[in-house]
Amino acid sequence: MKSLFAAMALMATSFALAADAPQGLDRLIPFAGTWKTDSQNYDTPFSKADKVSSTLVNQCWKAGAYFVCNQSVNGTSRVLLAFTYLGGDSYGVTYVPADGGHASSGKLIIAGGMWTYPGQQVNLGQTTYFRNVNLFSDQDHIDFREEYSTDQQNWSLMAEGHEVRVR
Repeated sequence: MKSLFAAMALMATSFALAADAPQGLDRLIPFAGTWKTDSQNYDTPFSKADKVSSTLVNQCWKAGAYFVCNQSVNGTSRVLLAFTYLGGDSYGVTYVPADGGHASSGKLIIAGGMWTYPGQQVNLGQTTYFRNVNLFSDQDHIDFREEYSTDQQNWSLMAEGHEVRVR
């Protein structure tokens, strides 16, 4: 009887913890805020070597089936991001550039504290895969890297850096 009670208590605790974990669009809430960003860009066919420090502001809100963010860099609005929940760990994201350029769409996959934005482009018949990986060590610290690959097995680093929430 004791083991049955212990198993039931463990199950109740597991359900309570799962109920407390953000679900759906609420999992995107940590993205909002003001971030101090420092990155090192590397010289590759898709990037130029440089050190960059900036202030990134994600003004976000949830409306119906969307989580929307106006993303500004150093005080200038750059892109409007519209996320939708696809189910499980997958999200759709549409990028609307502030300069009036064409919108594009992509995907976000969240696995614990790792947020991965995969993508690809085809040029002269060659497909190149890209990914931006954000590793949240907690709600206020992100380590990130941007990479590319032609085979999705061997990845080359284009940039890496760190973000700290300032508010």
